[in-house]
This record gives sequence, structure tokens and C-alpha cells, in this order.
Amino acid sequence: MNSENNTPISSNDSDNKPPWLTRKIYETDAEKKRDFWIGVGIFFVLNIALALCQWGLFAVSLEFTVPGSDSVSSTLASILYLVFTLAPWVINIGLIVFFAFTRSQIALGMVAGFGIALFLVICLGVIFMVWCFATLSLGSY
Repeated sequence: MNSENNTPISSNDSDNKPPWLTRKIYETDAEKKRDFWIGVGIFFVLNIALALCQWGLFAVSLEFTVPGSDSVSSTLASILYLVFTLAPWVINIGLIVFFAFTRSQIALGMVAGFGIALFLVICLGVIFMVWCFATLSLGSY
């Protein structure tokens, strides 16, 4: 075993990958669990930070929007908004693919984080729908 990056020492070093592209070989279940929970944490921290950046950008763009401004600034603002709208998709998918090739348990943790977030949103949607129907039924007397 190569002690620097936990990869087996092979006699065929023709691929010469950089150290950050080598696959981690997990030796214990504790390592797998730790990397899995790191992946879940990365997913939630990253997406909360990206959402805060998007909301901040949107608030700043509303502050500096001048009615009747030229089309160049509005086009630039539209392009910037589109870039920041697509950035979370590109970053999340890129990180999942990168970690799938290097540290598979972190990638699984990120996918599980997406599943947890989806489950929470569906549960909150059901609760909100029940609340709406309950509120509407109380007001129909």
C-alpha cells in the first residue's frame, strides 16, 4: 500500500494520475461511515450557502435596478442571474461525479442528502396542503 494516498502500489504506473484523482480504498467501515456523513454535510452546507448567495444577489439586483435603464445593463443582469441560477446544478452534479471517481462514500452521502432534502420537502408540502384544506373548510360556513 502506498501510505500517501491509500492506493495499492502497482507495477504498471503507466496511467500516472495526479494524487487528487486516485480512488480512495476504504479499509474499515468507520472510514466509510465517516465519508458518508461528510458527504451529507457537504450537500447541506453547500446548498444552504448557494441559496444564501442567490438570495443576496437577487436582493442586490433589485436594489440597483433602475426603471428605464439601457438594455445592456438589463441583458448583463439577465445573464448574471442565469449563471447564478444554474451554478448550484453544475456544482452539485460536478462534485457528485468527482467524488464518485475519488471517494465513493462521499458521493453516496451527497446523493442521500438530496434524498433527505426531497423527503423533507414532500413532507412539508403534504403538511401545507392539509393546512390549506383545513383552513378553507373552516372558512366555508
